[in-house]
Amino acid sequence: MLRSMQPDSIVVAGGQSRRLGGIDKTMLVLRSDGLTLLQGVIDACVGRVIVVGQQREVSREVTWVSDEFPHGGPASGLWSGLPHVTTEYVFISAADQLLSPTDVAAICQASVGHDGAWAIRADGMGQPLCACVRTEVLRELLEPSRGINASPLRLLETRNMVPVSVSELVDVDTWNDVARMAEREGVQLMELWLERLGQVLDIPVADIPIDDLLDLTRDVAHNVERRAAPLTTFLIGLATSDGKRDVNEVMAAIRIALDEWKPSGQ
Repeated sequence: MLRSMQPDSIVVAGGQSRRLGGIDKTMLVLRSDGLTLLQGVIDACVGRVIVVGQQREVSREVTWVSDEFPHGGPASGLWSGLPHVTTEYVFISAADQLLSPTDVAAICQASVGHDGAWAIRADGMGQPLCACVRTEVLRELLEPSRGINASPLRLLETRNMVPVSVSELVDVDTWNDVARMAEREGVQLMELWLERLGQVLDIPVADIPIDDLLDLTRDVAHNVERRAAPLTTFLIGLATSDGKRDVNEVMAAIRIALDEWKPSGQ
């Protein structure tokens, strides 16, 4: 493949994720291969990758760039990354979508000789954050506003963009999107559900001893009765809510009570 078909890539990863309660959705593991959304997008990109946004842990060498206008929208993120582009064309992408290397290669291939090429969504519209654009064209479009509050779609649809059919485009904006993508990719939903509850209840969930809690509630259901299991976890929450008792200490006390409860011979 020629160098012109292996452009630098700009990945916009500086959104606020307001509809997801402010969590870093780019680091959600929603792919069947166990990668985060951001890592999957980076791996699909060709050439050198420029990521605009807060630095995260990734397994591929990338160029990290701060967003000059953090609240200016994705187009301003593109503007922030543009000075670091050294190729005739640049591939541009959001960090919160499923992206395949095959689709990226097809879009880059189709862009050569044109203003650019972009993936076509299910509604027939172009996807501006899954596109390969001539670098000077992108600079010309963004320069008047520096991309602040500009619509990438409205900017690019004024140019000669080649449509490219790709596998289904899926991005993550809401918790419903999270659930649908996780189900589609065969990802376990429990950890994602706990993440959601942590947002709703404004409590930390990272240190919950999930396996121990599940084992305990299973044993309560088996040795007492099933209805007692969820009520037991509720009581654990009450016992630890003031922060004076550790959850492991409370579970140990319940274990002792459960051993005393079991009929002899069990």
